[in-house]
Amino acid sequence: MKELKLLMIGNSFSEDTVRYVYEIAGAAGIEKINVCNMYIGGCSLKTHYENALSNAASYDFQTYENGEWNHDYGKTLEYGIVYADWDFISLQQSSGLSGIPSSYADLNSLMNYVKSVATNPDFKFIWNMTWAYQQDSTHEDFVKYDKNQLYMYNAIIDAVKSQIIGKDFELIVPVGTAVQNARTSFIGDTLTRDGYHLSYDVGRYLAGLTLVRSLCGKDVSGVSYSPEGVSETVRKICKESAENAFRKPFEITSSAFTKN
Repeated sequence: MKELKLLMIGNSFSEDTVRYVYEIAGAAGIEKINVCNMYIGGCSLKTHYENALSNAASYDFQTYENGEWNHDYGKTLEYGIVYADWDFISLQQSSGLSGIPSSYADLNSLMNYVKSVATNPDFKFIWNMTWAYQQDSTHEDFVKYDKNQLYMYNAIIDAVKSQIIGKDFELIVPVGTAVQNARTSFIGDTLTRDGYHLSYDVGRYLAGLTLVRSLCGKDVSGVSYSPEGVSETVRKICKESAENAFRKPFEITSSAFTKN
């Protein structure tokens, strides 16, 4: 792949996922990159679809230029979809609902809307699989999963299997599994900054590696880039976790880096 054109329709978890995608994809040899994020905090599939029907100008349309993410507020979902001839459009569920199969009821309708608006008739849908909360998270939705991280992770996997597989998705980006893989290393359960959003350095880097590995078919083991402050060993853990998630997206693979 020499060019990457991707629109994320999501929320803060898609924002976490794409934070370093330009740097990682560039280091992996992708020459032209256009990745944008349609952001509403905590936005669910249901709300995205309702916004589509009402043409609500509720989005922060996030673009990247000269090493910085820029914010263009008050945009509609349609605005983001027709902004470019996207090759890939990513969907995801809000984090707290990701393991609740009944919350996916509007997915088909949302997909049909996106298809009706997209300017590239050959674009492909991808699914961004989110991650389970940190075990000590105080997020109000954690009670849906008995405040148990492994329960939440397995619920997300089950929902993806029952609600996503078999639909018109080119691939699944298993960020949730990559995060769970890395949690088996000496990094432990420290990949979020507040119990649910990914940490600004390691967590977001891991998500970006997983996205590039899944979407671009690029082996990320040779990617030289990592955010400032990420050690060489932690970089290796992130690459290992992303690769293992790519190979086994629906099960946890223990890290070889159990000791610092």
